[in-house]
Amino acid sequence: MVAAGEAYVAAVQLAGGFPMLLPPGDLPGHIEDALTRVDGVLFTGGKDVDPRRYGQTVLNARVVIEPGRDAFELPLAQLAVARNYPVLAICRGMQVLNVALGGTLWQDLPAQIPESEVHHYQKAPRSETTHDVDVTRDSLLGDLVCAGSGTRLPANSFHHQAARVMAPPLSAVAHAADGLVEAVEMPDRDFVVGVQWHPEHLVFDHEGHRRLFEGLVKAARKRRTALADPA
Repeated sequence: MVAAGEAYVAAVQLAGGFPMLLPPGDLPGHIEDALTRVDGVLFTGGKDVDPRRYGQTVLNARVVIEPGRDAFELPLAQLAVARNYPVLAICRGMQVLNVALGGTLWQDLPAQIPESEVHHYQKAPRSETTHDVDVTRDSLLGDLVCAGSGTRLPANSFHHQAARVMAPPLSAVAHAADGLVEAVEMPDRDFVVGVQWHPEHLVFDHEGHRRLFEGLVKAARKRRTALADPA
């Protein structure tokens, strides 16, 4: 079964976009065809990227891979970035983006960084924020989520993996108190943003998180307009 969480759909609709599901597939031309049907790409959360995709073996039983999604999403991310599609990558999506562009991941934070005092997988409901992320103010992310406020953004947290070695094209633009990378962006693209938290569950009560989706939709509309009227 192929599905997307209702929260993602609602967040895109709230921002004025029309969400479309791209089902994974590996037939020749499938990824090219998928991109021709959309104006921007949202990479959603899910299980883990296969460590073999970044030159490692599976660390422990908590690493649960999704080979079918990897086979589709990694090349999709590469092609979307190469063609300057607007991209918003959430949780697993941010990890996909980092691996697709040449980075690596922490496979299991509790095992590999046991000394961290930040709880990266909260027990509170998804609509509640449980720790702050420190955002680089002079960044696309900062312009989106910190408008009219400071650089600390309350976020929720539901992950046991995270970016470790950053892919060369990406810049880390937000961190947790323990130093873990919480957001990335690609400075030489119009809109490529990845966040480690789940803003789709916060859009109705937190303006900063809502602006992430508004930014994606605005960038997608801008791209469509430019293609329709290249002059």
